Amino acid sequence: MVREQWSSWTGFILASIGSAVGIGNIWRFPYIVGQNGGGAFLIPYLISVFLFALPLMMLELAIGRHLQTSVGPAFRAIGERFFPVGILIVATISLILSYYLVIASWVFAYTLFFALNRPVDFTAFTNSYYPLVFFLITGLTVFATVRSGVREGIERLSRYLIPVLVAILLLLVAYALTTPGALAGIAFYLAPDTSRLADPLVWAAAFGQAFFSLSVGMGILLTYGSYLGRTDIFRSASVITVADILIALLAGLIIFPLVFSFGLDPAAGVNLAFVTLPSAFAGIPFGAVLGVLFFAMLFVAALTSAVSMLEVPVATIIDSYGYSRRRATLLVFCAVILLGLPSALSYTALRLELFGTPLLDLGDYIFGTLGLIVAGLLVSTVAGWFMNPAWIFDEIGGSRRMQRAFLFLIRYAIPLVLLAALLAQIVRSAG
Repeated sequence: MVREQWSSWTGFILASIGSAVGIGNIWRFPYIVGQNGGGAFLIPYLISVFLFALPLMMLELAIGRHLQTSVGPAFRAIGERFFPVGILIVATISLILSYYLVIASWVFAYTLFFALNRPVDFTAFTNSYYPLVFFLITGLTVFATVRSGVREGIERLSRYLIPVLVAILLLLVAYALTTPGALAGIAFYLAPDTSRLADPLVWAAAFGQAFFSLSVGMGILLTYGSYLGRTDIFRSASVITVADILIALLAGLIIFPLVFSFGLDPAAGVNLAFVTLPSAFAGIPFGAVLGVLFFAMLFVAALTSAVSMLEVPVATIIDSYGYSRRRATLLVFCAVILLGLPSALSYTALRLELFGTPLLDLGDYIFGTLGLIVAGLLVSTVAGWFMNPAWIFDEIGGSRRMQRAFLFLIRYAIPLVLLAALLAQIVRSAG
């Protein structure tokens, strides 16, 4: 079977940006900034992105391109005993996707509500069974895209939607900067409170956000790298990283001016997107238009990320068992929908909970927080210590000094940072 490839470097870059730029950039990044002291958070965040997340992204791309296969078989190629590790990473990303589709479906629903000029209260929405309907529709959209293939599905979607996302983003930034609270919002956002830099939890949050927003350690970029021809991996990873950072920073220039203009809480968390901002949009002129643009932007980001997540298990099944793309996509789609039903139902009238916590929230903590860190730890450790370094150096190029620094980061610095982030998350949750 001839392996699919991206039609061009631009197509690969747009697809990878689509993978990296998700809901995490547009609503999670601003509220993480808000919870961690505004501009002070940007210092550890940028350090963590360029010193740790970028090298791990390069590592994934190098593994995928060198071995020309997906996550499970790639780990098997490194060593037969590591195949279960690869499958564990595939299972983790599948479980993350199962509840990520639920959140993406809420965004799709709100886009439609604002387009019809019928904004709905989030509590009323989740006290019905409408979330389940939108969950299935969103899942089918992602399924249809991945089923169409790398070029005709994933790449084509990204070519159309990423420019749309950027255009909407810039329109909303232009509007937000004209609001009465723009200067106060920007001051909160960009003026660093250096006293917060002494708080280790701020650094832990920065490292967690860097890995979360760039989709590293999840096997996505390893899979995308396996469809990549000869190109400069450092250049490609740098373009993806800078684009991801710029979109996240621009999202903050939307959120914080609106927050300060409407008297909202900058650390409101998830409620900021689905409760407070919709209420603000509903009470201003042209609020319905702003609501449509905001949620359409969120949905584009969510959709391109969900597509990249689904490609990981689909590609592993194709490469491991020789299934056709159509058969593999259908099999994985059915499994993900079944896995996601408890999360979807936890925010419906049924209210599925465990220990008083919605199942979606538990899944997000176990798989999207702890599991993601563990996956990154496994990728860096297995590749750094058990993969032939010459394979990696052949892919990333550079001088001997740069290669030695890269290997040091992969073998020592990144695992230690991820381990510290994991411990910090456990301590934070225990507290």
